[in-house]
Amino acid sequence: MKGNRRIAVISMAAVAAVFLAGCGSNAGGEANENQAQNQAEGQPAGQAGAGSQVTIKFVHKFPEEKRMEYFNEVIAQFEEQNPGITIEMAAYGDEEIKDKTRVLLGSEDAPDIFFTWSGQRITQYVDSGNALDITKYLEEDTQWKDSFNQSMLGCCEKDGAYWAIPWDYSSKEMVYNKKIFAEAGIQEVPKTWDQFLEVCQKIKDLGITPVAIGNQYSWVVCHYITTLNGKLVPADITNKNYTMEEIDYTDPGYQKALDMMKDLYDRGFVNTDINSCTWEMSQAMVQEGKAAMIYEEVQNLINYENSLGDDWSYFDFPEVEGGAGETGYITGGPDVFMVNTASKHPDEAVQFLKWLTSDSVQSKMVYELGFLPCTSLELDETKCMPESLEIIEKNLNAPGISEWLDCAIDQTVADTYLIGCQTIFDAETGQSVMESVTATAREVAADQ
Repeated sequence: MKGNRRIAVISMAAVAAVFLAGCGSNAGGEANENQAQNQAEGQPAGQAGAGSQVTIKFVHKFPEEKRMEYFNEVIAQFEEQNPGITIEMAAYGDEEIKDKTRVLLGSEDAPDIFFTWSGQRITQYVDSGNALDITKYLEEDTQWKDSFNQSMLGCCEKDGAYWAIPWDYSSKEMVYNKKIFAEAGIQEVPKTWDQFLEVCQKIKDLGITPVAIGNQYSWVVCHYITTLNGKLVPADITNKNYTMEEIDYTDPGYQKALDMMKDLYDRGFVNTDINSCTWEMSQAMVQEGKAAMIYEEVQNLINYENSLGDDWSYFDFPEVEGGAGETGYITGGPDVFMVNTASKHPDEAVQFLKWLTSDSVQSKMVYELGFLPCTSLELDETKCMPESLEIIEKNLNAPGISEWLDCAIDQTVADTYLIGCQTIFDAETGQSVMESVTATAREVAADQ
């Protein structure tokens, strides 16, 4: 195993100072905010404001209307306080941005700052030479560095250097329609997989789809597999497989995770058009009462608040009794921003990143978007969704986190795994999918 490669399971011990609303210390956050404000008042980190106009091209993956409103307001505030810098923004959706970023980085319109996920998503840009080593900026501004949750910042480190800045953090919960549960006579949310199957059967008996899954892009089922792998496979084994220390995916838990998803489909507990249904369509199924449950990211909970009012809630993904993995782990990871190594204005790019991670901008993100921050800051609990605060506090006590599978492992191996997350609903089995994954891992290892 070479260098400091990301592993799939991150200790949550260092998370405790990050999120609590209205009851945590502000530590580096206040200093970070003061510094950002000083820069905004005419003391920039780089050359902006010295009579020349600098344009920073900024690309992210949040094109939805409400989220674009947030970024437009944040950028306007930054530009007003830094008249020497203009931010030119572009946004693309989850799938489009993966290929779009690679294309843009090789063009004349290459961004100065670009979005990606953690794990191997960072590594690919480091290895391609597109990522700027930003270690010096963090070492020169220790208050900024210390303001981050160090586990999340650690996701941005490779071979002893920092290549990205964490901006927000996500985990997943099972969202459910309370009216449908009541109609089915379900009085308690399921805590185990067997109880979950019983709940699904009661809902199916009503003629309603129990679980909505929009797997047109197979990262959706991949998130289920991420969670199930964490519960079924010992953590030391997933770590070795995900980091290519061990090549063969022979643990039976990998197969079982896929077979459990196929079982949901075969029992009619998910929509029959699973691989042609989009993620947005599956969300609408729950919001419109056509399906009872969905495995959803925390930053999207506000959409169910807006559509269902008091008629929704959430529960933790059911534990698998007898599983050889860990219990209580959460599934997720940080979203990050990287600076292009070819940027002509890296100082100003980092200055904007400091603004995005300042207390006022991070708080605005939590209040208006329902996102979870990667920095330590105090929040006004009256401005936050109570469900978000409950999840934040729960996450603080989690023993660890299973990082998104398609981000945690080598991208070539992940591509084979993602294909399996669709073909498992056809003629494939968990065994045949994992044989393909192992074969790809062996090919990748042979080429290294």
